[in-house]
Amino acid sequence: MRELTGQDPRAVAGFRLLARLGEGGMGRVYLAVDRRGERVAVKIIHSEYATDDEFRRRFRRETRLAARVAGPGLARVVAADPDAESPWLATEYVPGLALSEAVGAYGALPVPACRQLAGQLVTSLEAVHAAGLVHRDLKPSNVILAADGARLIDFGIARSADESAITHTGQTPGTPGYIAPEVLVGKTADARADVFALGAVLAFAAQGRHPYGSGPAAVVMARPLTVDPDLSGITDTELRGAVQHCLARDPVHRPQLEEIGRVMDTGHTATGFWIPATVLDGIGRRAERAAALTVTGPARALAPHPPTALPASRPPTVTVPSHRPRSPVTSPPRPAPRREPRLPRAAATFTRRSALGVAALAAGAWVIGRVTGDDDPGPRPRTLWHHPMKGSVAAPVVAKGVVYTGSSESGITALDARSGRRVWHVPLRAGAAWLTYAEGTLYFSDAAGPGSDDVPFHALDARTGRTRWTVSGPHPGHEGVVAHRDLVYLTHDDPVRALGSADGQVRWTYRHDPDYQSGISVTPYGNALYLCGKLGVDCLDAASGRRRWRTGIQMPKGAAVSGSALHIAGFGAVTVLDRKTGERRRSYEFEKDWPSDVVPSGRTLCVTDHHDVVGVDTETGRKPWRIDMRSFPDLSAAGGGLVAAGDGDRICLIETASGTVRWRLNHDEGVSAPVLTGSTVYVGTHDDGLLALDTARPAEPDN
Repeated sequence: MRELTGQDPRAVAGFRLLARLGEGGMGRVYLAVDRRGERVAVKIIHSEYATDDEFRRRFRRETRLAARVAGPGLARVVAADPDAESPWLATEYVPGLALSEAVGAYGALPVPACRQLAGQLVTSLEAVHAAGLVHRDLKPSNVILAADGARLIDFGIARSADESAITHTGQTPGTPGYIAPEVLVGKTADARADVFALGAVLAFAAQGRHPYGSGPAAVVMARPLTVDPDLSGITDTELRGAVQHCLARDPVHRPQLEEIGRVMDTGHTATGFWIPATVLDGIGRRAERAAALTVTGPARALAPHPPTALPASRPPTVTVPSHRPRSPVTSPPRPAPRREPRLPRAAATFTRRSALGVAALAAGAWVIGRVTGDDDPGPRPRTLWHHPMKGSVAAPVVAKGVVYTGSSESGITALDARSGRRVWHVPLRAGAAWLTYAEGTLYFSDAAGPGSDDVPFHALDARTGRTRWTVSGPHPGHEGVVAHRDLVYLTHDDPVRALGSADGQVRWTYRHDPDYQSGISVTPYGNALYLCGKLGVDCLDAASGRRRWRTGIQMPKGAAVSGSALHIAGFGAVTVLDRKTGERRRSYEFEKDWPSDVVPSGRTLCVTDHHDVVGVDTETGRKPWRIDMRSFPDLSAAGGGLVAAGDGDRICLIETASGTVRWRLNHDEGVSAPVLTGSTVYVGTHDDGLLALDTARPAEPDN
């Protein structure tokens, strides 16, 4: 990890870059944070490749393939834009050391660690192959050693197992010394080529040197065709035999991955650590440095670019769309004003984020425009009342005629929803960035950063503001808590935990997938919970946590209920399920981008698709309107054919039947996500307090 230089960009499509992680032939990789403060690894392609149409075609395709892969031991793709001026790809950041770094700094791994590494990489490759892909570039620098296990990264030259090679004539995909012999002579790389590379990686880990030696790249590349690998440094007979088997010149003689897994011990060592303490110390120092960079970096981040699901084959668009991100390399970001981090954002009725009362930090900075992205600010809403508050005011929660909100400086306040009169106020030394409510109880955590190990989690009596109970634990983050009826669900990691509203004690836990550690989206409705995670959508009994059904949907992101239908926003489509059985009814395709939120409004589904809000007619499947928000929006709807959308600087109220923007509110200092209830939109601001806005169409100005 190295500091940024004057030649490095400071942001790309909403990700704030913190440091260099590495550089390869195609691009440079950076440590970055998104608007929530979550760390990611962003790979920006070198400029010489960005002008190559053939490279763009391959990168677009490879990005789509990489987004298909999900499984244990894999760093998932979180965002990408292969059509940007400088194409880029963002993946989950793994706080660890590359195997090449660890061996270079601390020497070869002991036999027990090598055996466990083998088992972990087998599991990762099985997930890659199950997705119909071949990695094709397994090497020590693409294996990250973390405290909880190894991760396989970088699908830069991955390809579908049933497609022909996509490299230029005369090029060989891979790294010298790790390329299978059959690939060197021009044959197609299949899963057995990954097995060969696995053997070479294990030989390197066990010996501290490459099995085919060093020297000029052309010489090293040719050795697997004629020279036996040097395995003399592997002292364990069983491990050496497995590696030798993997490195067979004839792919027919190589073992299946499951055979390797059977002979490798994947359990923990007697000390409880899977790798030596010296390597763990190095991993800890790397993680501490990444955490320090995240905390000390600039406070404001731009709005993130969501993951992009690309069509299998589509000719390049000649006209650049208005929402196309500008290159972070050639277009430096706008200087951030000196103010606090952006405001927490909420979302819509019957979605997961409505249960939270607030979602992620916002930071969009462009003017909202209808379809064409025009800069006309349009009519402004009428303010019904205004309650002054200091600091950044969180998106409110509205329940039973009371509005609850918190701020970084003013604590938590309850206000009468009609008049704005204060009902009660609780000052907080640590502040509160988000709130959630259910059945007379208000929940929040102290304003500490996500990832903190010991943070108080509070339950207040919503009528009086008095504390009912407090428990401590890891910070759940502002998307990690969902309250429903007499339980509150902590969803920031697996397993999901249900706490009783009366005492904060754990009532039940549910494990969606033991290897999934990236948080689970939960939507409550009636006596059911709908969980969106890596394995698809699970329906649980909300009271007991027992699973009723599971439906496999590729990378689901959010859910919303409308009558008997469950709408799932996921990879490339919104899928409609029967909420009682999980059976598929239909789907609405989104070919270019990745729907991430969905809000029903009458016969219209309002969907966040990249930076846009899109209306979908549920009877015809048509998309009659699309509004360019110029930043990833949050939505809130409450019947009446209206949806409020916010992008961090602006709020617009949309008539869902026609896509007409009824009014817009611009706020230079930033606004929270809107909350629409009845005829009022509530929104928090920075240093201006809480606003209650009338949904009615503003009167026409006098001429």
